[in-house]
Amino acid sequence: MNHAKKIACLLCSLCATQTALADTPLGWINAENPSAYTLDARRVELSLGKLAVNDTIDFLDIRNDLLAGTRKLVGDSGDLDGQRAELHLGLSSSLSVFYRRQEQDLKIELGDIASVHITDIDDGLSTTATAYGFKWNFFEAGYFDNSGPWHAAALEVTRTRNTTDDYEGHFDRVTVTSDFIVTFTDPQTFRLNSLEDEGWQARLLYSLPLGSTVSSTVWAGYGETTASAGTSADIVIEALMDDFYQQFDIEDRHFMLGAGVHWQITPRIPLQLSYEFLRVNNINTDIVAPPSNSLLPSFLRGDNLAAVSEHSNHTLRGSLSYWVTPDVHVSFTGKLFSNQFLGRIPHYNNPLSGSFADNPYGYIGLQLGVQL
Repeated sequence: MNHAKKIACLLCSLCATQTALADTPLGWINAENPSAYTLDARRVELSLGKLAVNDTIDFLDIRNDLLAGTRKLVGDSGDLDGQRAELHLGLSSSLSVFYRRQEQDLKIELGDIASVHITDIDDGLSTTATAYGFKWNFFEAGYFDNSGPWHAAALEVTRTRNTTDDYEGHFDRVTVTSDFIVTFTDPQTFRLNSLEDEGWQARLLYSLPLGSTVSSTVWAGYGETTASAGTSADIVIEALMDDFYQQFDIEDRHFMLGAGVHWQITPRIPLQLSYEFLRVNNINTDIVAPPSNSLLPSFLRGDNLAAVSEHSNHTLRGSLSYWVTPDVHVSFTGKLFSNQFLGRIPHYNNPLSGSFADNPYGYIGLQLGVQL
């Protein structure tokens, strides 16, 4: 009888273990690492990172290739300086919420422009990207303790918003025709404005062990986004002002498939690698433009949008981390896009950045993280 009671207690304990949703495996880092695992209740993970691309830090020679791929860009075009923050909070053992923010300055320096004489122009796009949402871990199996990975499935829902400051330039001469040139005493202003987008996406993720120190995650998702951009000018001649006015509104749907690997090389050194394929389907593009926009500089003309032939993006990400203490880690990260920020910052489908969106792009980062 005593043996029967012991066996019954053991079975009850095992069932409870299998149904109880658990914390992440030891050494796990959530920042930019898709998985079906969630933080335990009242656990917090905060990561702060610095991002960069320049003539010294040129990830896989991407910056030089970007310059070589278009005659419009010169100088330090392609340089990126940015910072990001990511916060995860466990509300319960099966539900966590998160917030991400990335601020970046992407340098864009243009060559000579035939239609207008530029006296001054901005040298880049300053963008703020935010995302927030929740992850619900609705299934787990094979969990006994968090010393190694286990099977898990989760639903992740994210709300996104990206905004970019106006891109402005000043000019004092406009060439209407070879025989008709308008000169201004005071420089006039044109701008690329209304640069913003918002949307949502949902992903189903499944994580599974490939060994005692290696796990993999696969995912599939769907999202929708609305984006806008426009051009305008402050010109004393109203007839010319209308020639600079354009408005671009885009609605798209996107699908994504991805897979990642997490390898706990040593208890203190995790390696994370991931790949995601994103397919963008533009379901509605509304362009308001003057009948003839020959006065517009070429980099502002709406027909540049039609020149973007790619509608998919391949993203590779890797990070190598070191746990300085059980609660603090540092990471070296790298990210590579096959088509710049296509589908990642949808309002980049504007005439300026859309004209070189087909080019690969990438950056590296240094990240500091803490778990509380």
